[in-house]
Amino acid sequence: MSSLSGATVKLALSGDSVVLRGAQRGKQAPAERTLSLAFISAPRLGSAKKESVDEAYSLESREYLRRRVAGKPVRFSVAYTTASGREFGHVYVGPDMVRDNAALMTVREGWARVSDAARSKLNRSDTTDDDRQMIEDLLDAEQYARDGRRGMWDESAKPGRPRLVAFEGDSAEFLAGHKGRELRGTVEMVRDAGSLRVMLHLPQVHQMVTVALAGVRAPQVAEPFGAEARFNVELRLLQQDVKVRLEAPGHGAPGSFVGTVVHPAGNIVEWLVSSGFARVQDWSAAHASDPQRLRALEREARAKRLRLWQSESGDVGSSSSTVFEATVVRIISGDSLVVSDASGSDREFQLASVRQPRAADPATAGYAELAREALRRFCIGKPVSVTVDYHKPATEGFRARDCATVRVRGEDAAAHLVRAGLLGVLRHRGDDDHRSSNYDELVDAEAQAIAAKAGMHSGKTVTPAKLADASENAARARSFLPHWQRSGRVPCVVEHVAGGARFRLLVTKDAAKLTFVLAGIRCPRAPRASDGEPWGAEALAYSQRRALQRNVEFEIEGVDKTGAFIGSLWLSKDQSLNEELLRNGLASVHAFSADQSPHGPALHAAARQAQDARRGVWANYDAAAAEAASRQTEEEKKARHAEPTAQLAPRTEFLDVVVSELANASGRFYVQIAQPDNIAGLESLMAGLALDNKQAKPAADFAPKAGQLVAACYSAGKEWHRARVLRHMPGKREYEVLYVDFGNSEVLPVDQIRPLSTKFAALPSQAHEAQLAFVTLPNESFAPDYVSDSKEELRRLVEDRQLVANVEARPSNGPLHLTLYDPELGRPLIEKSVNGLVASAGFAVADRRALSSLHNQAAVAKIEALVVEARESHRGMWEYGDVTADD
Repeated sequence: MSSLSGATVKLALSGDSVVLRGAQRGKQAPAERTLSLAFISAPRLGSAKKESVDEAYSLESREYLRRRVAGKPVRFSVAYTTASGREFGHVYVGPDMVRDNAALMTVREGWARVSDAARSKLNRSDTTDDDRQMIEDLLDAEQYARDGRRGMWDESAKPGRPRLVAFEGDSAEFLAGHKGRELRGTVEMVRDAGSLRVMLHLPQVHQMVTVALAGVRAPQVAEPFGAEARFNVELRLLQQDVKVRLEAPGHGAPGSFVGTVVHPAGNIVEWLVSSGFARVQDWSAAHASDPQRLRALEREARAKRLRLWQSESGDVGSSSSTVFEATVVRIISGDSLVVSDASGSDREFQLASVRQPRAADPATAGYAELAREALRRFCIGKPVSVTVDYHKPATEGFRARDCATVRVRGEDAAAHLVRAGLLGVLRHRGDDDHRSSNYDELVDAEAQAIAAKAGMHSGKTVTPAKLADASENAARARSFLPHWQRSGRVPCVVEHVAGGARFRLLVTKDAAKLTFVLAGIRCPRAPRASDGEPWGAEALAYSQRRALQRNVEFEIEGVDKTGAFIGSLWLSKDQSLNEELLRNGLASVHAFSADQSPHGPALHAAARQAQDARRGVWANYDAAAAEAASRQTEEEKKARHAEPTAQLAPRTEFLDVVVSELANASGRFYVQIAQPDNIAGLESLMAGLALDNKQAKPAADFAPKAGQLVAACYSAGKEWHRARVLRHMPGKREYEVLYVDFGNSEVLPVDQIRPLSTKFAALPSQAHEAQLAFVTLPNESFAPDYVSDSKEELRRLVEDRQLVANVEARPSNGPLHLTLYDPELGRPLIEKSVNGLVASAGFAVADRRALSSLHNQAAVAKIEALVVEARESHRGMWEYGDVTADD
């Protein structure tokens, strides 16, 4: 007998033939050879190419040999070679030369017979002793099988199931009958690392199918790493028993499917991805058994730069996803929303890897509207978990966006809408990491929507709803009024919040929209640029948080002259927004309107709660002072409507003040009241602010709102002060702020602005806006050429000195009216006051219509005399004549 060589059986071709694979050397593919088992013959398997059928027991014979030798190391020798080059030899699966002889094993079990050529060779003189002994052993084995009726010698055995190499049935019907079921199979061929030919062992037939591995895209054999990948899959799966699960139709010929193939040693797909032999394929990943694990394995392979990822650049091993809890506060569109995080900052996100139907396309505009409404219903006002997946940079016509996966109670909002056929899923390149962290579920959800013909996959066109504007004018509003008044509380959605007490509502059941104003209250005016009132921004923000895009009810009490409806907005059965704004100190009672409202007593009670707790606009509320002011207001009203000679009693309220800032060109300025308690409180506050902000870091993504109280670093002194945001500078990350304890303002970058701790908000603002009583100074509409000169004159008289001020009037809305005196000039006479000196210098005129003038007409007369003298002497703005005369 010739010497034995080692090899591995790649596959069993039949019950008497195998393909042997040698050892791999370097990167070259190992040598292969086909070896037929000497002296035996097994039933022939049919060939699709030759249109031949399987002989009886041919598959059973091949299966017996396959199970014992396929994929296993063996020893072999070549006994002889025919003229055609076909090699015959002996294969041993173990050390025993008899018991482990593959040919003897097969013959003994009845799945092969001794060949006719071997029988004739037995009696030939040129037959070697080794060959003669082998043939005799094979004949004994065959007789043993015949006597025991083993294998094909069992005449009572039923014919086996047929083997169908070609797929002749309907692929869709076949898939419907077997989808998701675990089927037994044998891998017959590895086309490439991601595509296998598998023999499915079904109850009635052995059916050959092509299975594309779900979740991956492996290289073709001719592509880089393709041959190596196929070789490794062959080592692990070729002619191995596996479990197959068909999941979706394939893209090839009939009998092609997408599915999973699992060997007892593990899932081949996971091994391919973890070894860098395959990429995760988006469209089929949803059909994989564990898409998230595949993504994780791919990230690991990329981080290690294995095979397909060798040329990968950048830090691919770490995930940049950020996860945080938030509340949805606004829906922008079907795929965009705004959330409020734990710090109270609003952040806008686009749902990752999806896009809404085009609103500009008539065929899909209706679905865009439905998507926005579905997203609103699903998540507005609800706590969510936000996973920031990637940042989409700005492109032409589109601004930069952060894209995220948003979950409500664990359910992906995007997948919810995709499943309803209201959003589409974006297709990403294989190497594009900018995708949803839940991308596989999105793909699966879209497949479900397409199969169910849901939403925009139905082929139907949805027309956007047309809404009548009930507030178009007063006449139109009055036509809707009786119906809604009879209805009591009417369900609606708050579409827009224009101010703390002004809204735009949608009434779906009546296909109408309307402007709505809260009855019985007055909210501070929300800031528009820099003209807002204190607490106006807070009132607007509160109404937005509580009502914007929420399902609420309105109750109509009347209509105003512009067509706006007036009434109560109910957040719940027993909670009205009117009362909530009052209770939180973000509005005051409008007496006349409240007295006309059926809810008047409740409104007054809510306002008293805020006053007692000194909330919001009532932070500095003094009941006694409020009563006195009320009396004064009534007196002022009477005086304004009385004879021109009527006047109020002069006020006497002296304060020690310091002018901290000349604010603008209209003669207004800011004063600080020089009281020991105020000075000590401000010094303590500034020291605390400096310490607090020295240790703190800038808040990430801090975007303050107009009217918000913040901590700001003054650019000139690099010191931290309290400030109120006036406005955001368009197109920049900069804000204009007013320092509330000094009165000056400036524009700062956002990194010099930080949220203000509540412990620093208790002290009232130390800078009080004021103007000189009895006079008007040059401004943009009066003597504009002398604005700067008058300001410099005022600066000369007040700068760097402590003054005494008499509060001549305290308007309910507006600056204090002050007469300023310099103690160094002696007695407080109007002629020696700053007011009088400015008039005497020719930079002011008397203002008899001012509220302060109603209190002290004698002082106004003295100012007028000073103005006449200055005009006659051509001082100041009178240098060229009378600036008040008509041209």
